[in-house]
Amino acid sequence: MNPSPDAIGRAAADALLFEARLTPKPGLVDANGPGAHADMDLPLLERSAEALLPFFRLFAARGAACASVPPDGLLHVIRADGVEAERTMFAATNGVNTHKGAIFLLGALCFSAGRRSARRESLVADAVARDAGAVCRGVTRELGGGAGRAFSRYGAAGARGEAEAGYPGAVSVALPAYAAACAHGSCERDAWLLALLALIGELEDANVLARCGAETAAWLRRTSRALAAAHPSGGAALIESIVSLDGECRRRNASPGGAADLLACTAFLRSLERGLTGPPITAQGGIS
Repeated sequence: MNPSPDAIGRAAADALLFEARLTPKPGLVDANGPGAHADMDLPLLERSAEALLPFFRLFAARGAACASVPPDGLLHVIRADGVEAERTMFAATNGVNTHKGAIFLLGALCFSAGRRSARRESLVADAVARDAGAVCRGVTRELGGGAGRAFSRYGAAGARGEAEAGYPGAVSVALPAYAAACAHGSCERDAWLLALLALIGELEDANVLARCGAETAAWLRRTSRALAAAHPSGGAALIESIVSLDGECRRRNASPGGAADLLACTAFLRSLERGLTGPPITAQGGIS
């Protein structure tokens, strides 16, 4: 039976909770601390994710209501809802931008999943992501001088570019990295950490570029690729290396928030493929 909009929305919020609680992560909020963020902690991210739950359900319901319409350019259907979701996020976090990029990325995926579910179509990751890309078609043309430092200085299209391209970071980088880690015998937590390192290693992360510039962004990509290559099956040495990298990210003020948002998208897509049985989330953070 295809999932309801309520179930799809819950899975999206759970994916945000999963990403926040996955520990340890370099430069990002987790159960060990705030990473490179002076204004965030894990309870704040958890509060933000739960505040966004009604909107993820609404995005999926809007998609279901558009089941008879081709997906191309349907982003306008949920744009006002997305703006309201941002307002709700800022109200829940006292003005801290915890999940603005994730609202866009997961919002389009929820819309696509809701639409495909109503059509009784497959919810495999590449199909949902491809349809979400069609929903967002043309959105990068809207980027201009007010789009932020990463675009104006480096041409990084951020969440909009990733979405319009059909989520290649999630589908072609993170999911294969997760599968490869599992094939090497990695535990579940370490497989997801390796998927995150793969994303950090490949993504032109607008958040890192805006905070730190191109030199630090290139360093973080190189370092993440090297760590993943050195520890393909995870283990204690991987964890120690990530903790060390987190310390250096804090020193450099580097936070790969774009990669974190895409990891949440990856977890959501995998949950859809598995019939909404996503990665187990523990109350203490991390996964069992």
